[in-house]
Amino acid sequence: MMKILCLAFSLLVASALPAHAVTTIPATTGTALDGHAVSLPHDLTGRATILIIGFTQHSQDPTTAWEQPVRKTLAGPGIAYFDMPFLQDAPSLLRPLILRGIRKQVPDVLKPRFVPLITGEAAWKQTAGFTAAAPDAAYVLLVDSTGNIRWQTHEPYSPALFEQLAQAARAIAAETK
Repeated sequence: MMKILCLAFSLLVASALPAHAVTTIPATTGTALDGHAVSLPHDLTGRATILIIGFTQHSQDPTTAWEQPVRKTLAGPGIAYFDMPFLQDAPSLLRPLILRGIRKQVPDVLKPRFVPLITGEAAWKQTAGFTAAAPDAAYVLLVDSTGNIRWQTHEPYSPALFEQLAQAARAIAAETK
C-alpha cells in the first residue's frame, strides 16, 4: 500500500511539471532588499527552496497570495523561499525609484527573502514555463539544494495546490535528513 501511495505521489508531482520544463534553474545573481548578495543556485539555503517569481507589476497580488502561506506554514529548517520579482522591463532610469518604493512597502522581516531581479528574465521565463496567457501569474518553482526543479505551477493560489507544494517540499526536506 505504501508503495502505491509513493508512486501516486510521484506521478502527481511529476504531472505538475510541464513536459517542456527546464530541469535546473538558471544561474542568477541579485541583491535582496536587506542588501545582501544572492547567487542562485549557490545560495539555496534549504534542502528544498520555493521560488515565487513575478514577471509583471500586476503579479504582485498573485505572488503575495503564494508567499504568505509559504512563509507562515512551510519556511523553516529544511525549507526556504525567495520572492523574486523581475524589474528588467522597467526603464533603467526608473528602477532606483521603483526599488526605493518596494523597500518601503516590504516589511523588514521579508527583506532577506525578497530579491528583485533585473537580468535573466528570458531564461527564467523559459525555466518557469511562462505563457502569454498568464503574464501576471505567480510562477512558483520548488527546487532542491542543487537547483533542480521538482515541482512548479503558475496557477492561482488554492489550498489544494498549496497542499501539493507542501507535500513535495516536505518530501525533499526529508530526503537528506
